[in-house]
Amino acid sequence: GQFRTDEPVFNVPRLGKNHIRAWQDRELIGLNKEGRRIYLWHPWEKGIASVEPYIYKDLPIYKYLQELAKRGEDIEEYKSIWYYY
Repeated sequence: GQFRTDEPVFNVPRLGKNHIRAWQDRELIGLNKEGRRIYLWHPWEKGIASVEPYIYKDLPIYKYLQELAKRGEDIEEYKSIWYYY
């Protein structure tokens, strides 16, 4: 049978959905001065179709925490966020 796994999935433009835990599909290629992580997402069908990788810049964690504070969240509850991927 099939079962549901509640895990993060990123819908990569031109490439489709990729599980965040699947390290073989992405590569951290840099950090910019704002603290944004820059990823290179690889197509999961590399050997099947010719698709270019996708470059993605995420939101800096500090800016995300500021946004949560604006929404009324207690950012002290998010101390462990620095250890997420």
